[in-house]
Amino acid sequence: MLHLQFLTMPFPGVRHWLCLAGQRLRRGVLALLTGCFALALPAHAAVTPGAQGFGTGDPELGLIGELNGIAFNGLVAGDGQGWVYGKADTYTSCNNCAGRGGFALAENGGANTPSVAFFRAASPGDRFGVSGVRIYNPSAANTGMTVRGYRNGSVVQTVSLTLTRISPMLVTYDLGLTDVDQVSFTSSHDWFFAIDDLGIAPRPAVSGVSPVGGAGGSTVVITGSGFAAAGYPAGTVVRFGAATAAATVDSDTQITATVPAGVGTVDITVTTAGGTSATGSATQFTYPLASQSISFAPPGPQSFGSAPTLVATASSGLPVSFSTASAGVCTITAGGLLNLVATGNCTIHADQPGNSSYSAAPRVSQTFAVQPVPPGAPTAVVATAGDGEAFVVLTAPASSGGDPITSYTVTSSPGGIAATGTTLPIRVSGLTNGQAYTFTATATNGAGTGPASAASAPATSRSAQTISFSNPGPRSFGTTGTLTATASSALPVAFSSATPGVCAITSGGALSFLTAGTCTINADQTGNASFLPAAQVAQTFQVNPVLGRASTVPGMAGFANATLSGGGATCTLVAGDTRFMSPAPLPGGRSAPHGGFEFRSVGCVGSVTITIAYPEPLPVGVAFWKFGPASPGAASSWFAWSGATLSPDRRTVSYTIADNGAGDGDPAVGVVLDPFVPALGGAADAVSIPVDAPWALALISALIGWLGWRRTTRAAPSA
Repeated sequence: MLHLQFLTMPFPGVRHWLCLAGQRLRRGVLALLTGCFALALPAHAAVTPGAQGFGTGDPELGLIGELNGIAFNGLVAGDGQGWVYGKADTYTSCNNCAGRGGFALAENGGANTPSVAFFRAASPGDRFGVSGVRIYNPSAANTGMTVRGYRNGSVVQTVSLTLTRISPMLVTYDLGLTDVDQVSFTSSHDWFFAIDDLGIAPRPAVSGVSPVGGAGGSTVVITGSGFAAAGYPAGTVVRFGAATAAATVDSDTQITATVPAGVGTVDITVTTAGGTSATGSATQFTYPLASQSISFAPPGPQSFGSAPTLVATASSGLPVSFSTASAGVCTITAGGLLNLVATGNCTIHADQPGNSSYSAAPRVSQTFAVQPVPPGAPTAVVATAGDGEAFVVLTAPASSGGDPITSYTVTSSPGGIAATGTTLPIRVSGLTNGQAYTFTATATNGAGTGPASAASAPATSRSAQTISFSNPGPRSFGTTGTLTATASSALPVAFSSATPGVCAITSGGALSFLTAGTCTINADQTGNASFLPAAQVAQTFQVNPVLGRASTVPGMAGFANATLSGGGATCTLVAGDTRFMSPAPLPGGRSAPHGGFEFRSVGCVGSVTITIAYPEPLPVGVAFWKFGPASPGAASSWFAWSGATLSPDRRTVSYTIADNGAGDGDPAVGVVLDPFVPALGGAADAVSIPVDAPWALALISALIGWLGWRRTTRAAPSA
């Protein structure tokens, strides 16, 4: 039996005074009462079990007596159901009124204001339903009523009633509230109404199912409470999941039901006017797993590169999955698509693993052939023209068609001249020189020839040409030469140096030597619209160092010879900067009756030695002078040179100069610059210096009147 606990609605603490004798009373039914008395309304007073029930006598109700044929005498109502009503001095309530639960009615706050009656479940979590009510409405002002069903403090159902005043009868209204834990009745205007036969049903509960599983058509006994719902319009409905079962209510605690068709595990629920039973482990019922089968038609032979759609269905309607037994030929993507990756036999499995309703289906497999197709079109076709021919390269097709490519065919346009090959490049001959051609290519495998590629860029075949370039032979450093080469096309030949550290080609095309060594010159002809580029021709020859210089000297008969030694294999004299000088005045009144010698050497390492052999002995008392830095890094000037050696016969002078050492007038590494003079005398008067162009580069001093000669960054005398 459902037990309910009640709270009164909150109302201000108002005391109403009724003067009943000979006056028009404010509350209709209480016109039967005589005298004046005060009434007070409790606020939020809980109605606990054991409160006044309407099945026993109520002295206050007895005072009301009978109104319009309805006896308010505190006894059980004539229909055996009971009353809930309002009166002037208090709220009213009943607990388990005639088996229908407990109720409370809160009085209104005054005349011409709505009244509210309400009740709720005694225990949290209890649910019930209200199928209908009978209402006595003595006030013509009350034209409507709002009934609200609550669950956990929130309104879940609202029913609006149009009140009908048919005196002296109770009017019946249908509500259909289910699964609620509190209900309120609010009148539209006036202060009083009576409610009879509220049709309250508790929420049913399922505590057990026996047996807990079986096939459709079998019998199940359901145990629990609140199943009968006798006398309520909603009746009793039993469901297995969503399916309604034929059922017999054996008692308020037992139902016998026939299992409807179904699959898997479902919950059994019982629904009455009190709502629907809760679900849980005790309410579950399991159907036996049904068998299923797979229909999977053979796909038949497929072409390589295609992506056929696999179709298979399960009798259960559940989805079928596919897998491959031949991954080297066919694969299944994560999305279930079939890819044919090679030729051969492809085997596909179809599976359905089942679920809570169906057992796994037997696997079905299908095997089909994947056949090759012609390859795709080659790409990136590039033609290089030759003499009456072209050489074509390309990129293989993206798809081989599932079979190895055996050959490529290249076709010209115009002319349709074709050539087939298995390796690249493919040579197409028989072309006309001077004619522009484009080329397309196809690939062939065991299944046939695929589509043609896009055309290449135009290529024009041209005549071949050759270069004739004779070896210049050994050359001496310091000299120049003219290179001669001719092309069979009569087009000009260009020269370039392959050894720029030894030799170079000037912007004007002349050959220039930078040091002694091996020189290699390339001859090229790049061709034009009629001729192909000529094959490069290279000639290599030796650039020999210049190691000596011979010349006459003043005051002697015959030739003097200057010889360079040391400095490495590439050390050579620069011919234009190496010479014997004419006589010139020297510092301190000294004279050079037999002139002097200057040189520049390049490509040298370390020190160089100069040996001068004169045709006659040098005079007694001769001294040797140099122009340059007297010590490394010093400024250039004339200074006596003690490093020279004169032979006993006074005919040979030898001296050594270190690169960037004392006397070297050029700071560049590997270059030695040195003027040298055998001098006589020693007066300190004005001196003269050589005036030959290489030495006449600087005025040494206005007082001593000597000139300096500077090579590169320093001044040195020359004659």
